[in-house]
Amino acid sequence: MKSLPVLLLLFVSAVSAIAQTTADAGTIDRRIERQVRAYSEAPPDAKITQGARTPSKFAGYDNLPVTIEFNGVKKTVDFLIAKDSSKLLYITEIDLSEDPYAKNMKQIDLTGRPYRGAQNAAVTVVLYDDFECPFCSQMYVALFNEVMTRYRDRVKVVMKDFPILDAHPWAMRAAVDAHCLADQSLPAYWHFSDYVHTHQQEVMAKYREAGAGGPKAIDTLAATSAEKSGVKPEPLQACIARQDQTPVELSMAEGRSLGVSATPTLFVNGQEIEGILSAEKIRMVLDRAVAEAPATRSGQ
Repeated sequence: MKSLPVLLLLFVSAVSAIAQTTADAGTIDRRIERQVRAYSEAPPDAKITQGARTPSKFAGYDNLPVTIEFNGVKKTVDFLIAKDSSKLLYITEIDLSEDPYAKNMKQIDLTGRPYRGAQNAAVTVVLYDDFECPFCSQMYVALFNEVMTRYRDRVKVVMKDFPILDAHPWAMRAAVDAHCLADQSLPAYWHFSDYVHTHQQEVMAKYREAGAGGPKAIDTLAATSAEKSGVKPEPLQACIARQDQTPVELSMAEGRSLGVSATPTLFVNGQEIEGILSAEKIRMVLDRAVAEAPATRSGQ
């Protein structure tokens, strides 16, 4: 499914004839759904749901929310539909009173989150990550290789959780165990995070081989990371046994509020970047962010 910005741009320039006034409601609804599928390139099994029409501030048009759901991720896009159902419009209202990147950063809670790089770096990269996502694994390696070799004094990377629950059965378990490790020892957290991201297929195989005991296989990896980092086992095991998903769910809710729907998603000083980037593109993004950072801090 196309990312939301692409979807919006397509609808900004598109005025689609949806139905004639003589068409029945069922026909209109089918045409709306087909137009949304066509422009958003939604997968065939994506669910398209239309909400209730409400009056809009534009003469001759009502508001029409349309929700696109795929792989457990929902996006609701607000359209304008002509009162006679002859046209469907998307109009983007852009608030110029505030820097959109700064607005994004204000919504992200970085308190206590593991990070690498300089604490007071000019550029903060927030990575919404899924331990089981193969694209996240590629991005993780490429991003940290670049940051830790070229930008360690200018950029820090902060980890946030966004497991895709329907597609990745052990991603939530890994995220919860990682939180338990971070509470006890950041070196233990990074050992676990590095291992899982760089041995993802091996972890997947162990999870599947364990069958119903798959979650315990993830717990064993966490315990191994803790042991290698000198963490006392009792507090860690108690935390793992509780499996408190609250911190992970808060991170997911925060991501959704920012428009995150897939992983990996980066926010580079507030600029959203969805999907995997090559090392070259990572350097381009970071170089621009570093160059713009002084102006951003001074409020220009």
